[in-house]
Amino acid sequence: MTILVITGTGTEVGKTVTTAAVAAVGVASGRSVAVLKAAQTGVRPDERGDADEVARLAGDVTARELARYPDPLAPATAARRSGLPPVHPEDVAEAAAKLAVDHDL
Repeated sequence: MTILVITGTGTEVGKTVTTAAVAAVGVASGRSVAVLKAAQTGVRPDERGDADEVARLAGDVTARELARYPDPLAPATAARRSGLPPVHPEDVAEAAAKLAVDHDL
């Protein structure tokens, strides 16, 4: 599996749309695509998050989200404020490894 990390600082800088575009290109070229959002902040449990938006825009992708925090803050701060466990790097690595079994991007 090829792993591509898309990151950026700040909100509304285009990370979700960029991820969807890359995923759509992968799908269009016949690849099995998975998208992993480690921590979604500023979204309640009943709302659509970034992973949902990527799936909507990109088409046939597997979209996973590891944690969701209601406050629109940096993930560690949002986790602390909400009393929920933070996402650790090893959690992300484990989830990516599981997705890699059935996906090539």
